[in-house]
Amino acid sequence: MDFSMTGDKKRQTGPSKQWTQKMIDEELKKFDAREQEAKEREGDVEVRDAILDKALFYKNEVRDFVEAEKVFRQAYDMSGGASKKMEILFEILLMNLEKFDIDAIKKDVLQCKQLVEDGADWDKKNKLKIFEGVYCMLIRDFNKAAELFLSSVATFTCVELMDYKEFVFYTVVTACVTQDRKTIKKEVIHAPDILAVIRDLPHLKSFAESFYNCNYKQ
Repeated sequence: MDFSMTGDKKRQTGPSKQWTQKMIDEELKKFDAREQEAKEREGDVEVRDAILDKALFYKNEVRDFVEAEKVFRQAYDMSGGASKKMEILFEILLMNLEKFDIDAIKKDVLQCKQLVEDGADWDKKNKLKIFEGVYCMLIRDFNKAAELFLSSVATFTCVELMDYKEFVFYTVVTACVTQDRKTIKKEVIHAPDILAVIRDLPHLKSFAESFYNCNYKQ
C-alpha cells in the first residue's frame, strides 16, 4: 500500500535537498532562536507555530520521525482548538502510516475521534474518515473501510494522504468485495463522482463492472 502519492496540495515525501549534519544543526539553531524570540516578544500562538515549524523540519527534511513526533506533541499540547490539534495529529498519523505502526495509528485515530466530538471543523471530520479508512484496510476490516470511503466520495479533501484517483481506487475495490449488489450499483457503478474518475482507470472500471455482473473470468 503506497501512501506517497500526492494530490492538489503537494505533500512533501522526501528532503528538498541533501542535508549534512552541520547544515541540520545550523537550521535547528535557527528554529530554536525563532522559538525563543516568540517567547520573548510574541504570544503562545507564535511560540506554538515556531515549534510546529521545527517538527515539520524533522519530519520532512531530516526524516527523523522519532524526534519529529516529540516536537509535534509539544506543539499539540500548546494548541487550544480541536481542529488545530487534529492537524498536528494528522502529521503524526502520516509518519506512523509510513512506518505501519498499527498501535500508534489506532491510538491517534481514537484521539481524533474525541476531538471531533470536542468541536473540530467539518474538513477535519471528513479527513479523519480517510485516515480511519486506511487504518481499517491495514487491519483488514475492509467493510468498515468501504463504508467510510463511500461516505466521503463527494467530500474528499484528504490530499495530504492520497490523491482522488487513488482514493477512488481503494473505494471501488473495498466496496466491491464487501458491499451488497444494490449498494455497489448505486454508489459505485452509477455514482457520478466515481464515474468521472474511473474512466481514467480502465482496469478498475472493467474490474467493477465484471465483479458486479459476476463475470469473474474477466
